[in-house]
Amino acid sequence: MRTGLRRVVHRGLELTGLIGPLHRRQEREIAKAPADLVDDGLPMPPAELLVLVGGSAGQAWFSERGKAEAAHFLELAATHGLTDPLDVWDLGCGCGRIARWLAPAVIAKGGSFTGSDINARLVAWCGANLPGSYLTNRLQPPAELPAASKNLVYAYSVLTHLREKAARAWLAETARVLRPGGLALLTFHDENYAQAWGPPEISPLLQTQDYIVWNDALEGSNYMSTWTTREHFARLASAHFDVLEIIPGNLDVAVQAIGVLRRKG
Repeated sequence: MRTGLRRVVHRGLELTGLIGPLHRRQEREIAKAPADLVDDGLPMPPAELLVLVGGSAGQAWFSERGKAEAAHFLELAATHGLTDPLDVWDLGCGCGRIARWLAPAVIAKGGSFTGSDINARLVAWCGANLPGSYLTNRLQPPAELPAASKNLVYAYSVLTHLREKAARAWLAETARVLRPGGLALLTFHDENYAQAWGPPEISPLLQTQDYIVWNDALEGSNYMSTWTTREHFARLASAHFDVLEIIPGNLDVAVQAIGVLRRKG
């Protein structure tokens, strides 16, 4: 099917609501396919949950990238002045790709760890298999967390599945939950990520548009992806945060851009 016609068909499925069952069926089929297995000494989620968060049942990527990103987030926290013990919120924890590495490290040093996600199945798996506490949040804030209760919040590939209105709301909610001076590490699809890993249409669009929604349905799921420039992300974040740095997306490994933000006040 030609690209233009395919987009028209997909948009029709989105508008009628039929894309949801189709997308879920595709996820179930992917989960049944053979995939690499890894024993890294930590609980490994079942294939269907891996597909929900990453589009693949492969365990190597889940293990290796989760470990690397956990280490990177802790390194960024230390670089920007946070010291142990840390009180951490993993916003959009999925089935614990990062939490399975980061939560034990934080708790071992006297800190606390909370994960949340919109998918109750993912939250339930984390609660049964990983240290820390886990809760379900809605697509829109607030989360069931007290104000000024955390000094580190991270969200990997959460804003990347939200329309701009919802992204703005979660930026504000992140600031509410953080203590003054607390740190937020939030990833997004920037120009680099679009160039290396995005649909070919995205890079040209980012030259004239600040925020792009691709596959505009099933907000909060991997079906929808959103893309923004580093400059626009900084504008969005600056309403609540001092933007300490923006680390561009990686052109060689599929690692998203990271906004390193400090709560104002």
